[in-house]
Amino acid sequence: MQDVCLFAHFDKDDRVADYVLGYLRKIKELQFSIVFISTAKLPRIETERLRADCSDVILRENTGLDFGSWSAGFAKHEAEINGRLLLANDSVYGPIGSLATAFDRLTTLPADFYGFVESIERTPHLQSWFLLFEPPAVQSRQFRAILSQPFSAMTKTEIIVNGELGLSQRLVDAGFKYNALYLTGRSGLAALFFPFNPTQVLWRELLIYDQIPFLKIELLRDNPMNLEDQETILSFVKLVDPSMYCPIKDHLRRSIPNSTRRARLSNFERRVRQLRFDLTRKGYRLSREHRRAAEIWNFCKLSSIITMFFVWRMLRPKYTVHPTGGM
Repeated sequence: MQDVCLFAHFDKDDRVADYVLGYLRKIKELQFSIVFISTAKLPRIETERLRADCSDVILRENTGLDFGSWSAGFAKHEAEINGRLLLANDSVYGPIGSLATAFDRLTTLPADFYGFVESIERTPHLQSWFLLFEPPAVQSRQFRAILSQPFSAMTKTEIIVNGELGLSQRLVDAGFKYNALYLTGRSGLAALFFPFNPTQVLWRELLIYDQIPFLKIELLRDNPMNLEDQETILSFVKLVDPSMYCPIKDHLRRSIPNSTRRARLSNFERRVRQLRFDLTRKGYRLSREHRRAAEIWNFCKLSSIITMFFVWRMLRPKYTVHPTGGM
């Protein structure tokens, strides 16, 4: 093998969705040898579908999430990986548009590792659904130490801290540099001072302006931020890449929304949240257009709204419900 992709997969119905097969074909066109690691109980008919695009298919227990799968794939094929390493998973719909074009743009500026989206929630890091590593990073002691952790014994929070966050942190601390198509520092003052998940709040901007050809599945399935509805998002998919509309719709039909991820908000809180995200998106566009004065004014409005909201949260009366009846 030269360039290798470790692809982590899970499906509650023990299937390989059409959008996943399409994604694998696009990765193969980038000249990556694909190792497919699944925690689903895939029947033989499904594994046979993978053979055309994958050099190996690994089935494992459903533990450790994606980092557990990448760790298993790396442990098996480490000796054969002498080029670049791509970590990818099926938590995104795509590519919506050209993966090759986005990949070329991503790797234009020299770096040691890459991702499509940077986030500064908790700490600066690359979101882990698409991570590309150059050989020096792959061969480093730090990288191997990260993927050798016992992810199967960790909780989800521990996997996020030690995997997604720790991977970027430890490599940067070791002197490696990363690059992304969406970098927080280029995306306006709001992104720097009021951290948020870009794939949820700026999904439209990432897809249209940054031409990052992916959407997080949770965005369409769960609507975790109570923003645009599913059909509104799909209308942009159809605009960018009509061929992806049906595979996404087919997968969504059998996906179960995770309602526990959606915050329960009052009408006032919902309006404030919507206004905050509208101003955040506006700040992103003003930053791209280099309209500095307008961006600063927009940031001041956003700061005022957030400040007033937190004051309201602190000062609003707390009602206590007492049981009826006397002593």
